[in-house]
Amino acid sequence: MQQGLAKLTLSVMEIIRRVLERQAMRRIDSGSLVEQDIERMGLAFMELRKEMTLLAKRMGVGSNDLNEMLGSLLKAADGSLGSGSIVDLLDRLLERGAVVAGQVKISVADVDLVGVDLLAMLYPIYGERRWLDDKPVDPNDK
Repeated sequence: MQQGLAKLTLSVMEIIRRVLERQAMRRIDSGSLVEQDIERMGLAFMELRKEMTLLAKRMGVGSNDLNEMLGSLLKAADGSLGSGSIVDLLDRLLERGAVVAGQVKISVADVDLVGVDLLAMLYPIYGERRWLDDKPVDPNDK
């Protein structure tokens, strides 16, 4: 069970890392960052990759195990990596903005223990925040 939980945790972390890298590239391409910010982000992403590799080793998860776990989530229908993957979907949602709602129940041994209702608005930091009706949010509106 611990091995499966380790693989799941590392898979989620890897998906988030890839989405963040794409958003970072968009931010760089938009020209909204200074050179020092770009350098700091690049170093941070390199360090994050290194730490995730070390964490995977400590948890006894090899890179092949993680690639197998991620394979179906990161591969498109045609079998290629990247195009049409969950990372692409999350990237598109962030780029266009989205409202996400859901409910989570946490159970142990099929006994529900905790319930969580979620409501989140996802949008890129460099982009223009919009309401559901696609009107821009006025930052001076209180």
